[in-house]
Amino acid sequence: MTNVAPAVSRATTNQSPVATNPLPVTSKTLLITKDAAASRQRLAELSQWLATLPPKEAVAAIRQFLDSKADAPTGQGFKIGANGALSSAPTLRVFLLDQLGRLDPAAAADYSKVILSSMDSPDEWAVALRNLAWGDPSDEGRTLLELKTSEMLQYGPWHQNPSVGFLEAFDVAVYLGGTSLIPTLTNLVQQQDNPAVAHASYLALDRLVINNPTATLTALLADLDLMQGRETTRANYFARADVSNPQQLQILENYLLNPQISPAEINTFAGIFPNANYMISPNLLTQTQTSNHDALVSRDAASFIVVQQWLADPRFASLYPSLEKTEARLAGYVQQENRRQ
Repeated sequence: MTNVAPAVSRATTNQSPVATNPLPVTSKTLLITKDAAASRQRLAELSQWLATLPPKEAVAAIRQFLDSKADAPTGQGFKIGANGALSSAPTLRVFLLDQLGRLDPAAAADYSKVILSSMDSPDEWAVALRNLAWGDPSDEGRTLLELKTSEMLQYGPWHQNPSVGFLEAFDVAVYLGGTSLIPTLTNLVQQQDNPAVAHASYLALDRLVINNPTATLTALLADLDLMQGRETTRANYFARADVSNPQQLQILENYLLNPQISPAEINTFAGIFPNANYMISPNLLTQTQTSNHDALVSRDAASFIVVQQWLADPRFASLYPSLEKTEARLAGYVQQENRRQ
């Protein structure tokens, strides 16, 4: 296999990198390459060549190819590595968009506007949204990011046989935070005929609860119809409330005392509270928050005290059977920790 970098030598040709751009040849090679290892090697060489160029020249070479609309499959999946960069990409264009984000975040954010102007590829959109977040921290950039994320989440054709990139792009909603995308996510989490999209929505909402429990739980409690049909899921979210925080404690008590919350949902809540289960994965833009052992022990102890207070409060009388099970479970945790110490 011909090495890409030596094939492009400005010392001997005196041509610009754009004029000697090897990307069209790489694209044609990938189209006929059946061996995955050979494709990976070709992309590795391409990455090395780009790294030898001044950033502006590398950006120009990438943009020239992307503007041509040419593409080729790589035989690899859409996989996220460290810090949101891709460890593999399914197409040459997705690979180059990832490279563009690494080489020049501002230029990548600018080119994202080209990608996001038409809904051609969900995987390209995923990387373009990430690049926009990386390279344009302005208010205008954030507004565009939220607008395009909303468009992506609601684009029906991409819900059918959703690509990995599309599902990974739900992390952009987590990165944006706030509550404006919650109605869209709760609508998608109800799609029982589309488990992949529903699960991606579930994870996004769960991480919104973890990152900003007060705002997210307040929004879910304000409109119970948002989670109609997914009441068990809602119970898992409210079980994340930290009762050592006065605001979260108040929200949780309002939830438990709401007459519209069914006994079945209360039972689900009681069986998992305080919820300390975490899904750990590399994401496009965010890091998953977790709690260390000491924090979990402290939270269990605080929750145990609050549950005992609820059992002594007549307002919670109808919930006693469920709360008694929670008390017994938490008492076991506290006793186990005391013995360990």
